[in-house]
Amino acid sequence: MIVPFPSYIQEPLARWTARMRLSRLRRIGPQPFGLTADPQRPPLTLGDESSSTGMITEALAALTGSRVPLDKLGLLYGNYFDPSAPFVEVTTHWDGRGWLTTPVPPGYPEGAWELGQAERRDAALASGNLRAMLSPEQHLADGPFTRGTTEIVAGGDASQVATVSYQDYTALSFTAERLMVTVVSRHPLPPSPRFDLVTDLEPFFEGYARETQEWLRRLYRQPASAGPH
Repeated sequence: MIVPFPSYIQEPLARWTARMRLSRLRRIGPQPFGLTADPQRPPLTLGDESSSTGMITEALAALTGSRVPLDKLGLLYGNYFDPSAPFVEVTTHWDGRGWLTTPVPPGYPEGAWELGQAERRDAALASGNLRAMLSPEQHLADGPFTRGTTEIVAGGDASQVATVSYQDYTALSFTAERLMVTVVSRHPLPPSPRFDLVTDLEPFFEGYARETQEWLRRLYRQPASAGPH
């Protein structure tokens, strides 16, 4: 999330935040699942990340260079800023959870919160009102929903998984390598999409530095500049 700080500290704050996040992930060396072999959705940047580790443990880990566990990490593919372009977020959950823990109302499918968040994101991008995305409140997709199934290939194994579609968005989840993985896609995924463990996160780290600067430029109407390395 980009916080609306005064303009004179926006850039150094973004650089510091990016450096800290990338340093932490390099120490941990996570291997999340990602979407592979899809030229329409190349690796873009890092998505949401969370850890239940306390602030004191996090600070000590940063000072000593030690590792802390992740609860989840998302990887983004495609074109984030163009709502008409293919885009997908693949989130790996090491804590054994899947969709957002906020209960969905009766009659709503799992993934309804994530589908609603995707809808709000793209509405803000289309209108140019990126500040609408900064609200901590979650947005629930209101339906109608279409349920179906699709074949995926996860870790080399093909299987059928349930899907939930809403407007132009599709959500699905699967378990592989004893990990829960959730997927939310803008526009349909290709037939039999392939998901594999990602052992090299550097393209996502580079994308995160780059996209942070683009976020700043669009949010504050500032010229883009080189991101942290």
